[in-house]
Amino acid sequence: MKWTELAIVLASLAVASGCATAVPAMVGGSTTPKHRTDIGVGGAARVPLGDLKDPVMVDPGQSSYGAVADAGGVVPMAYGRYGLSKTWDLGLMVAGTMVRADARHETLLKDGSTRSSLVVGIAPYGGWITDRNDSGSGGRVGLEVPFTFGVDIGGLYEFWIGARGSGEYVFGDFQISGSNARASGAGVRIGPVVGMALGVRRFHVLIELTTAYEYWFIDQAGISLNRGGFALIPGFALRLRL
Repeated sequence: MKWTELAIVLASLAVASGCATAVPAMVGGSTTPKHRTDIGVGGAARVPLGDLKDPVMVDPGQSSYGAVADAGGVVPMAYGRYGLSKTWDLGLMVAGTMVRADARHETLLKDGSTRSSLVVGIAPYGGWITDRNDSGSGGRVGLEVPFTFGVDIGGLYEFWIGARGSGEYVFGDFQISGSNARASGAGVRIGPVVGMALGVRRFHVLIELTTAYEYWFIDQAGISLNRGGFALIPGFALRLRL
């Protein structure tokens, strides 16, 4: 599949999907091998906890910002990665209405039938927040830095563990006290990520879980809606290596 065709497929998926802010890392045990392409399809979920789970209790004026801009739920997900060299790859992911690009570098620690490495990346992302029952809409942009330790055992089993950190800006018009008003929010997110993959040669099944703490500095119509809490981001994918 050509990269132009892959981009069209990913864009179509974004248009047809839901609005939960669930973006998994799908790191794998290493970067994509040189001149090879990984294509993955699956799904992801966002499970907000604490104050993130029940925004009505913490939002003065019954703002819809939390329920719309930081929504939980399940979304379809697809991604593609291409190995530029033995140590670098580039990727593109669509998860719901979010689109993320990433560039990753691998430092090999041990080679052989059992292979281990450190993978660090930089991943800008953005997306739109769709309107739900006239509650408002907007957009979001951010930058994520993942860092993981990965193990590949004979090309059959992969395991990775590490951390993800990101900063994000959200903007839009959301309902508050019966009418829409401009809102903006800046958030930081950090937490561990762990995953595994099992398969044969070109085909693998991947599962992954991120547990992140988020804190948001939010203003809407002069009202502070600051909040913090944990969110779980589980994800799965079927990966084909070409």
